[in-house]
Amino acid sequence: MNYTASFKAPVPFRLCATTTAVLFCLLPLSSVEAQENMLDEIAVSASRTAERIMDTAASISVVNTAQIHDGQAEQNLSEVLQRSPGIFALNRQNYAQDLLISSRGFGANSTFGARGIKIIVDGIPGTVADGQSQISHIDLASADHVEIMRGPFSSLYGNSAGGVINVFTESGKPGVQVTPYFSAGANGQRKYGLKVAGETDNINYVLDDGSLHTDGYRAHSAADRDNKNAKVAFKLAEDTSVTLVANNLSLSAQDPLGLTAAQLQSNPRAAGTGAIADNTRKTVEQTQGGMVLSQRIGSNDTVTITPYYGERHTIQYLASAVNNEINLHRTFDGVNSNWLHTTDIAGMPLKLVAGLESNQNSDHRQTYSGLPPTATVQQDYAMQAKNLDEYLQGELRPTAQLALTAGVRQSETTLSANSNNALLSLGSHDYQATTGMASAQYYLSDNSNVYLSYGTGFDTPTLNQILYSSNYVNSAGTNTGNIGLQAARTRQLEIGYKGEISSTAQVKVALFDAETRNDIVIADSNSGKTSYMNAPQTRRQGLELDAQWQLPHQFQASVAYTRLNATVTQTYSEKIGSTNTIINSGNRIPGVPDQGLYTELMWKKADQSLEYALEGRAAGSIAANDVNQASSAGYAIVNLRAITRQKAGKWLFTEFARVDNLFDRAYVGSVIVNQASSQYYESAPGRNWLLGINAAYKF
Repeated sequence: MNYTASFKAPVPFRLCATTTAVLFCLLPLSSVEAQENMLDEIAVSASRTAERIMDTAASISVVNTAQIHDGQAEQNLSEVLQRSPGIFALNRQNYAQDLLISSRGFGANSTFGARGIKIIVDGIPGTVADGQSQISHIDLASADHVEIMRGPFSSLYGNSAGGVINVFTESGKPGVQVTPYFSAGANGQRKYGLKVAGETDNINYVLDDGSLHTDGYRAHSAADRDNKNAKVAFKLAEDTSVTLVANNLSLSAQDPLGLTAAQLQSNPRAAGTGAIADNTRKTVEQTQGGMVLSQRIGSNDTVTITPYYGERHTIQYLASAVNNEINLHRTFDGVNSNWLHTTDIAGMPLKLVAGLESNQNSDHRQTYSGLPPTATVQQDYAMQAKNLDEYLQGELRPTAQLALTAGVRQSETTLSANSNNALLSLGSHDYQATTGMASAQYYLSDNSNVYLSYGTGFDTPTLNQILYSSNYVNSAGTNTGNIGLQAARTRQLEIGYKGEISSTAQVKVALFDAETRNDIVIADSNSGKTSYMNAPQTRRQGLELDAQWQLPHQFQASVAYTRLNATVTQTYSEKIGSTNTIINSGNRIPGVPDQGLYTELMWKKADQSLEYALEGRAAGSIAANDVNQASSAGYAIVNLRAITRQKAGKWLFTEFARVDNLFDRAYVGSVIVNQASSQYYESAPGRNWLLGINAAYKF
């Protein structure tokens, strides 16, 4: 395998020609009714109430239960998100670091975890008050569907909402069903678990306990992860429903770090400099739970209250001579509530949603130099983020063809950091913003419409981003922190179309333009420490296409395509190591491909006993640093999967096999943005395989 695509040389963007050509060649042959209409799928993210995707003036994709589970590894959220345009979820092949997720370029420069995107699981925020998100607790084995929303509607979710990822656990069916599952594959990969789901005496429940082990594609990248997830729903009275959710995560993972361009060419499976010598690794223990209480009041009003609480303990060992161990204990809690009112004004249907959200996270952050038991405490901070938001949004339908939506949100976020030892306390800072959106949607027919949306949003720094001052990063003197870092402010516009272009084909297309002032970017990076600053102005423009076809002879096809131009639009300077660098207007925002494509051609036997699919996935080049002197090139890969199903009495057996990267392409799957030692590159596996089986027994 030859990594010629590791430098800033443009490489042609291959559009997975095999699958794409098949899809478009077969399109004119469509002659049967579609078995399912994706535009009729129900989503709640835009209006906070259940309604068809067709009836929302927002870019929303729904990944359904079959797409999550059938022939899939159920390991990482990247499997789900690759089906949605506008979203890039780059798999680092490193369980010590979360996926690098961006929505239309927002969140692309995150150094760890996810930021700039709001993540919600069963109504419980996965994004804490400072805008930092964790995704490793998401249990795909028990997920029913995932909604992905992009664009102006996201601003109604407050701080750090460049997009919204909403995950829903499945519900049990009447009776009791027990499902053991197992899969094994390349690189020592094993996933196994047991799921119990059902409904008895009006109590609906799902319980899942699963474990994942991998030896890792690269050296020093082994990981073990255990996920437990539970959801119980019942009614206290005819108009009162309660859903209890709880989950637990236990993770232990080696960190292979990134590779330089030379290391990538020499051995893409090697660990990066310092990974083995310093035994870089990470452990996480997280437990959280919450309740969704819904009370119907009369025929027109419903109140929902969602309290939650969780704890997360992370220990991470870095390749550094000082501050080489981070010990972070976090508690997070909140209460989110909303009131839904439906009525009409002069015969025009009106829907109003008013909400109040209060969230906070308290972090005890310690860093050590040396190894236990003789390690010396260097930093000991009590850090806190809290927010209090109020919002109101409404939808009015003046005519059968016209729908108008508007919303406003008032947000207040406070960040603080106090020292528990001789270091200086960093102080506190309040961020306030009023954001809003408005949209108009016009129905061209019952099954097609056009819409225009405009919104404003803001993005505060995270607690991690206010931790270090520039002087401290460069000189190791006294750390005064960076508490005065400003929040980013964004204005975005979107125009779109949703509709059926034939009785067997449907399409969603959107054009978007987002301008951001005071975008949060790296100011200084040195010896594993990073400080941040505000860039004057950045811009994200692009196109999204999402299409599905029902083809003859039980074939189905889909395409999700993204074209993104995410750039700096006003020059600024930063310092990496000892070098002052000018970031010119026109430079690309690092960490996000300029194009993305997912295609699928699937055949399914009428009785569902047999299924084959050909998947094509491609991505454009990715800038690895702000100065754009390093990048990974575009790539295209093809995957195959096959599924068989059998019934035997009360048993339903499902087996699957898949081969990923069928043609053994060498490519970089992700980059570490602005890595100070130029260890930017995280290589992706060559050809690899996975076999799996589950057996469901219905009592």
